[in-house]
Amino acid sequence: MPSSSQLVTRENGEVPFQSPILTPTNYTTWAIKMEAIMDAQKRWESIEPAEGVVVDEKKNKSAWAFLFQAIPEDILLQVAKKKTSKEVWDSLKTRYLGVDRVQKERLHTLKSEFEAFRMKDREPIDEFVGKLSGMISKYSSLGDTVEDEVLFRKLLDLVPDK
Repeated sequence: MPSSSQLVTRENGEVPFQSPILTPTNYTTWAIKMEAIMDAQKRWESIEPAEGVVVDEKKNKSAWAFLFQAIPEDILLQVAKKKTSKEVWDSLKTRYLGVDRVQKERLHTLKSEFEAFRMKDREPIDEFVGKLSGMISKYSSLGDTVEDEVLFRKLLDLVPDK
């Protein structure tokens, strides 16, 4: 059996992907990875079908099974009755991002964290920028963006002169 770092090509030319596992704290990155993997496998269309397109049942079942292997047992038991991959996806999204009111509150909290965010003494610039990028990704997952000008100003204000 090959290690997870090896690429194995099947006879049909497809490369299998390893599913990331959802945890209580990684929904945003998990969702990004899952969308990319499912899109590469042409399964994302069962989650977000084009307007007027009927979802192929085989692809839906495949996406549904793929989602089930990427979530922990306690969450699986909560979404097991969902009949489509879209229902599972939407349920997970609501659980981790919340309904609009909760999402707006999370965005408000994130904005406060962004305003209070400071670079620590002797913190490497790469580490700081990585944390800042993580915040920007969270903004994006909540349906908001940070304008480049605001981000640039934040960087200039926080990075030491040296």
